[in-house]
Amino acid sequence: MGTDHPLARLIDEADLPGTYWNKKHGLFKKASPVEGLIDEAAILDLLDKGLLRWPYFMLLKEGQQPEISAFTTTRQVAGRPVPGFADPAKIRALLTAGATMKMSQLEDWHAPLRGVLRQIEARLPAEVKAYVFYTPRDSTGMLPHRDGSHVLAVQIAGAKEWRIYPEEGQIDARSGLDVDVDSHSHSFVMEPGDVLYLPHGMPHVATARGGTSLHVTFTITEPAPRDLLDSLLTGLAEDLAREPLSSAGAGLEEEAEAVTKALLDQVGSVDAGLLVERAVTRMRTRKA
Repeated sequence: MGTDHPLARLIDEADLPGTYWNKKHGLFKKASPVEGLIDEAAILDLLDKGLLRWPYFMLLKEGQQPEISAFTTTRQVAGRPVPGFADPAKIRALLTAGATMKMSQLEDWHAPLRGVLRQIEARLPAEVKAYVFYTPRDSTGMLPHRDGSHVLAVQIAGAKEWRIYPEEGQIDARSGLDVDVDSHSHSFVMEPGDVLYLPHGMPHVATARGGTSLHVTFTITEPAPRDLLDSLLTGLAEDLAREPLSSAGAGLEEEAEAVTKALLDQVGSVDAGLLVERAVTRMRTRKA
């Protein structure tokens, strides 16, 4: 793993799973080089080429998204009109007015970030997604909120002030906006190369300071109980496909009893590690 990106190696070096995971935030100054990840020029070039399409990107200001038509246009593709393509002029006007551009699932189309993401996945049993936030000076894209996942953020350019709300009663596993913004919070400014870890459900808000800010966020989503249940049932279904439980002509009640017995047997002998591994694989390969 010595050739892995420093951002991924930080997980090991800081003992993220043992020291910080679901316990406290971690701010790591100058922990990751930013060269080779993504930069402002690449984003503006992509914008000007008009290749971006909603919902792979959106505009946000203080938690509000303009009408999709306010930042997109319709283009002719294979002889038919296709809506939702980025309109550079409209987007630049919204950026000037203080809107943040959020770009989603960069692992689908940006090779350098996809490489780092795969290295993070190799260390953590979770689904990882990559996002970019491009925010004008003194602007805030999203209101104080909680994410339904762990967050690993790296500041790429400019500076961003983060406020987090780690007090008891504020943290909740569910994503949402019901945050008491008047409660005491930690506050700090992230500069290029700084990395932040936030536990699942820790409320936060970020505002660009001193100029345009660019940061990348990796969301790290562990299997929820429903994912683990799906994993268990998938394993049972695979077993049944290989070896039917009853002979042809069996009655419905007999079939139900056989399935119930097989499920109880599987629950009693389940390998927890295999259950998690199967759930994570399903999460990583599911379609958005």
